[in-house]
Amino acid sequence: MLYHLLYISELKSDASQDMDTIVQRSRDYNKDHHITGALWFDGTVFVQMLEGDRMALSGALARIMRSDAHHNFELVFFEPAAERIFSDWSMAYYHASKDEQDIVKKFATDNSFRPRRMSAQSLITFMRYLEMARHVSAANSI
Repeated sequence: MLYHLLYISELKSDASQDMDTIVQRSRDYNKDHHITGALWFDGTVFVQMLEGDRMALSGALARIMRSDAHHNFELVFFEPAAERIFSDWSMAYYHASKDEQDIVKKFATDNSFRPRRMSAQSLITFMRYLEMARHVSAANSI
């Protein structure tokens, strides 16, 4: 059965890995475990949504929580899902493109983006918007 998992965490100030390393290791792990998903990172805060079977996601979650990159971890949801949102990605990575910043502004309150104040449904919608923007951007570059 397919599940969705979404969490928020913060980058530890003394994290020993750079984001390129974190993203590549995550992509490799996810691919090996049939996990898809997306990561949004603003330089401090992570918002990540993962998709896969329950055991695979539980393993990924344990790995993330043991990581020296994350702290102030909050599991937003871990629920059965009807379909994958990020089926094309072992892990899509969103950070600072123009399209992504425009989407972040739509979800910002008081001119700042605060994912911990958002509902689970709003966070899912935010991640879906990021994925839609990636597809639109790719189509426009053809």
